[in-house]
Amino acid sequence: MFPPRITVWLLVSVGLLGYGLPVSRAVGQENPPKASTEEGPDDPISVIFTNAPIQDVLFAFAEFSNHSFVAGREVVGTISAEIRGQPWDTALRTILRAHGLVARELETGIILVESARGLLDNEAIAPLEARAFNPTYVDVGELQQLVGPLLTERGQASAGPRTNTLVVTDLPRILETVEGLVESIDVPVQQVDISAKIIFINRTALDAFGITYDLKDVGGNQLNILTPGAADLDGDGIISLPDEQVPRGTDVISLGGNSLAALGNATDRISNPTLSLLSSLVIGRTTLIGFIDVLESAQLTDVEAKPSVRVMDSRTARVVVGEETPVRVLDAGAQLQMGSGGEARGAFPVATVDYKETGVILEVAPRITPNGHILLNLSAERSSADLAPSDVGFVFRRQKAESEVLVKDGETVVIGGLTVTESAELKSGIPLLMDIPLLGRLFRTHRESSVQRDLLIMVTPTIVAPASP
Repeated sequence: MFPPRITVWLLVSVGLLGYGLPVSRAVGQENPPKASTEEGPDDPISVIFTNAPIQDVLFAFAEFSNHSFVAGREVVGTISAEIRGQPWDTALRTILRAHGLVARELETGIILVESARGLLDNEAIAPLEARAFNPTYVDVGELQQLVGPLLTERGQASAGPRTNTLVVTDLPRILETVEGLVESIDVPVQQVDISAKIIFINRTALDAFGITYDLKDVGGNQLNILTPGAADLDGDGIISLPDEQVPRGTDVISLGGNSLAALGNATDRISNPTLSLLSSLVIGRTTLIGFIDVLESAQLTDVEAKPSVRVMDSRTARVVVGEETPVRVLDAGAQLQMGSGGEARGAFPVATVDYKETGVILEVAPRITPNGHILLNLSAERSSADLAPSDVGFVFRRQKAESEVLVKDGETVVIGGLTVTESAELKSGIPLLMDIPLLGRLFRTHRESSVQRDLLIMVTPTIVAPASP
């Protein structure tokens, strides 16, 4: 018997299931051999056709298989073939394919043999049927994409997302094919639990040493940038405080006589020093003030995230722990504004706001293999937004790792070695004096900084056991 559903394709006939007869005989214009129903379905057939009318060949196979065959009007011509030790359905399928014929079983069980061209001509005017499919586990949008290539030129597939329904309109044989496709893919999908541990470690070390000098002439020039000063403003030879105190930022310039004032490294002092020493040396009316600033600091930042999520097989899970930073974008190519008199005015740039995700972002796409392993496609990122040194906006700092690995169920995969080290050294001081060996440290400011960023990712996938019915 033919299977309950038959799919007929161009120049391809459907395999016939039935009982064959081991025969070794040449068939031409003579009557076809009789079949015996005592033979099994796997017995081979050996037969020779020499210029045999195609109708006689079909009658011969009808006897062999105990099926009813009907040939269409376009089924004409002769057949020459030699079959040795093949099942009758395989032999018939090969003969039909070689002569551009197809076979389909009617509801009555009769097998109709037609030419492929005639079948296509009939399908071009055949009425279409519509059928609704309601998948349980497959998204209707995804199903619509899979069904599209199977449809004829007259067919169409419409998706209803609200009810998850796909309505297909096409020939009956196409609808049968679509139904088989839906039955094969609309099955429960296994799920995977993803447990991740993302560790970010920042190490910052800073060493700084600087000496600042301020030379003042009490009766003459003073550069009062580093410290306030005092001057004989009334000329009585006596400095009276606080009336004759000069605040910081106000310089005193002597227009007559000999006077000397100087600053060393005044604008390059160490910020937030952990140790400051002040020295003062008074010689006559000249005062030398010195500041010694020392700084040494170490900072360790440990950021640890433990996201856990369950995702279906071959789907992507995404976890974001962070914020969205608004970034202003200016369109300098804005169109000119036209005045009421038709004159062109200046262009106004158009500003838009774009949002950038920052923080800890994890994306994992597991795929379960037939042997129970898990193919992981994962991406982990840590990003932050810092103000740029100029007016361009923000600088986004990112640490990101992407990998595709094969692991066992419950096995942990570790991604490490993502270490970034930034070292900086700055020396500034009094020219010539700062380069003197050994003594040069007394005339310069020296800073050393080191920043090390480490990223460690550990992901453990576990296949979720199916629920018992």
